[in-house]
Amino acid sequence: MNRPSLRHTLGRSIARKLLVLAMLCVVIAGWAGWQYSRRQAVDSETLGDYRADGRAITLLLVEPDVSLNLDAGLRRDSTARLARALDRRLADLGYRTQALSARSDEERFGLTAQTSARTAAIQHQARTAQTIREVGAPVLRVSLDGMKRDGREIAEQAYRIELLDPQTLQPAWRATLTWREGRYQSLALLWHLRHNRLPPPLWDSLADLAMARMREDGVIRAEALIQ
Repeated sequence: MNRPSLRHTLGRSIARKLLVLAMLCVVIAGWAGWQYSRRQAVDSETLGDYRADGRAITLLLVEPDVSLNLDAGLRRDSTARLARALDRRLADLGYRTQALSARSDEERFGLTAQTSARTAAIQHQARTAQTIREVGAPVLRVSLDGMKRDGREIAEQAYRIELLDPQTLQPAWRATLTWREGRYQSLALLWHLRHNRLPPPLWDSLADLAMARMREDGVIRAEALIQ
């Protein structure tokens, strides 16, 4: 008489454990999905009435210097790659682009302690500003806005994109692009491997995000279609 009761109790115990395990899997999957959805974000603000209404844009790259201590000078940011990705997308939309560097080699490599290096940096900035005014095209400035670390690993990267009036060099529009690393990256890899392809690198994902927001905010031409 006790055997059926024991079997029934054991069955209920196994069922409860399986239910708890299923609920735990649902919680983990939900947390992972939430983390994945936060891997990239964009915040923008309009600061003036100036817009890129023409067919030309000057892309101004502000590369960080070694004073930011990006792994002892080894470049771990993706500022230049993000700028190149934006350049390609703008060209695909019919814009003529001209790339300029906002910082001199002396600034980028932390050599401005010497008077001659400081003078070279100032001259580089003056030539860049003069070229921007002569071209007269809207300026899209791309720069690193900050990094957060989790131990020795980079956990978060933020990039700033600004639309500048070429005459005043004052921003009329600004966006901050954020990319967060984490365990969800493995989920992205598995999801894309289902289609036999790798997930896009962060600079391509952020460039797509920036283009969509610029179109939404009216920064680029309304008829410009994203390929």
